[in-house]
Amino acid sequence: MADNILTATHPPAAFTPRQIAGFYFKPCLDDEGKPTGYKTCKACGKYRKHSDGTEYTNLVSHVRSAHPNFEVDMTNASAAETGTLVSWVSQKTSNRYAWLRWIVMSNLPLSFCESELTRQYTNLPAVVVDTLHVNMESVTRAVEKDIGTRMPMKFGIILDGWSYGTEHFLAVCGCYETSDGPQYPLLSMPPVIQEADNNLTADSHMATIARHRLNLAVKRFLKPHEEDLEKVLMRKLRALKEAAKLRYPILKRHFRQSFGKKRGGLSTFAMLDRYVRLREFLSADDDEIADLLLSRSTHRSLQMLLEEMKDIESISKKLQSDGLTLLQARELFDRLLELKPSFAS
Repeated sequence: MADNILTATHPPAAFTPRQIAGFYFKPCLDDEGKPTGYKTCKACGKYRKHSDGTEYTNLVSHVRSAHPNFEVDMTNASAAETGTLVSWVSQKTSNRYAWLRWIVMSNLPLSFCESELTRQYTNLPAVVVDTLHVNMESVTRAVEKDIGTRMPMKFGIILDGWSYGTEHFLAVCGCYETSDGPQYPLLSMPPVIQEADNNLTADSHMATIARHRLNLAVKRFLKPHEEDLEKVLMRKLRALKEAAKLRYPILKRHFRQSFGKKRGGLSTFAMLDRYVRLREFLSADDDEIADLLLSRSTHRSLQMLLEEMKDIESISKKLQSDGLTLLQARELFDRLLELKPSFAS
């Protein structure tokens, strides 16, 4: 903690050297309109040597010594003149931003803001850790929203591993083209914990992405059948004590599992498979359940859907098997596209 305080004794400045130099200096040109390598101060007229592409130390040093109130002047100026929106931001917001930037860019603990030594050597108003937590969460949500509005519906994914000491992180970046060129926004960078039974290779990550794409394709495939699938989940059928009508103990257990759990706990295939197998044991002649059973046309439609989903379910299980290689996954997807060409889109 002591080392951190000694190495970061000053909060970040409100303006960058480039903004300060651009606000106070203008280039000196010769008779042909070409730069001479000198710049003149717009406030006092003094010349300072400076070439494009070099640092601004010489220019900023003059501003700090000759114009000590430069920050006030720049804050009161327009955003177009300073190249920043500081003059449009409240002092409270600027202070919070300075704290966040100081702590994050210096890799300091959040408790740094509550240290007595920190408050002794800074002019920033005091702030507590809980407040910084709230501000950081708000900034995160704002950045996520901004990235979401900029990204197109279709984009690529870049996976990049990064190590810091004994910690390993996996950065996930988006990838897409705009009129300004390629964009690579950082979407997440979670720490990766290597367990004994985990497979964190690139092949494993690619297989996970492939399974996710398959799930999206299956959702589109099932969308026209949503209404029929919802009928299978009728709440009233849960409350009926039809277990006595089932003649086999195994089917009795399946019935209770199927309608005693939430939909999210079962896959659509498993739910549909259980329904079709149980349907033959539920008589339409029973007045107590006749009104709750699906029509014959709906039942036939679901039977056909189940047959179509068997291949998808089989491939999905194989994609989740241990030791699956990218080549094997590619072969499985090629086979699925032969059976379901609509999945290609």
